[in-house]
Amino acid sequence: MKTTYTPQDQNVLPSRRPAEGRERRLINELIESMQHPAAVISEIAVGSHFIGIRAEDSGADCVGLAATLGAGVTAEAQRLLDQLPGTPLAQAAALLKSHGAFAISLGAAALNAGLVPPPDLPDLEASRIMAEKGRHGETVLVGEFPFTDWLREQVETLHLFELRDTPRRTSPAMWDEILSRCQVLGLTGTTLITRAMAAYLQKAPQAYTIIIGPTTPLSPVLFSRGADVLAGCRVVAPGPVFDAIRKGMSFRDFKKLGVQFLAWSRPETVA
Repeated sequence: MKTTYTPQDQNVLPSRRPAEGRERRLINELIESMQHPAAVISEIAVGSHFIGIRAEDSGADCVGLAATLGAGVTAEAQRLLDQLPGTPLAQAAALLKSHGAFAISLGAAALNAGLVPPPDLPDLEASRIMAEKGRHGETVLVGEFPFTDWLREQVETLHLFELRDTPRRTSPAMWDEILSRCQVLGLTGTTLITRAMAAYLQKAPQAYTIIIGPTTPLSPVLFSRGADVLAGCRVVAPGPVFDAIRKGMSFRDFKKLGVQFLAWSRPETVA
């Protein structure tokens, strides 16, 4: 069993509050939806941008990714890394409810490793879906992506929700009002880590909602919460991808080494 990591930036994000209320309920539902909760963790790869977890369950190779959002390997985090190999994915996924920033990302990677999307989903990128749906009306993009500038040229109106001081971002004072009326919502999967996913889904029930990125849990639970498309990914070559994670490569750089994009649309039977 291997647990290796690269040196982290010393500017460690502060601990987050433990998951409470609707965010905790969402996490519990996601964990309960895991198809491989008992899969045993065999490998953890940690880099400056991502965590990868690999587990085995009766011959099934279970792999999940999650962003670190800048959280580094503290002494407490190292203890977790030492303890998790050999434990079931459901136990590790419960770290999503904890307060440590790095532990929460570990929990997200474990959750994603235990989820199995339907076979034969189309290989589509979220930016293309948003461009098509946002031709008319207002589109909200939560989190800045490499395709942000391109998308701004494709849709009628784009509001960028970003806490960092990013050019052309929308003032946070306007967010709730815009969410209540927007036609399209593109939501980064990392909002699960930052305790905001359930809130965003609740505040824009009228929007066509796409959850985007490698941290996105591929679980039908999110359809019942209002998501229309889960635009996540599947790791098809864990070896090269995990090596790239340990080297600190960004998702944009390592996705071509063994990551397949998936677009899982909301089943018509989901209320």
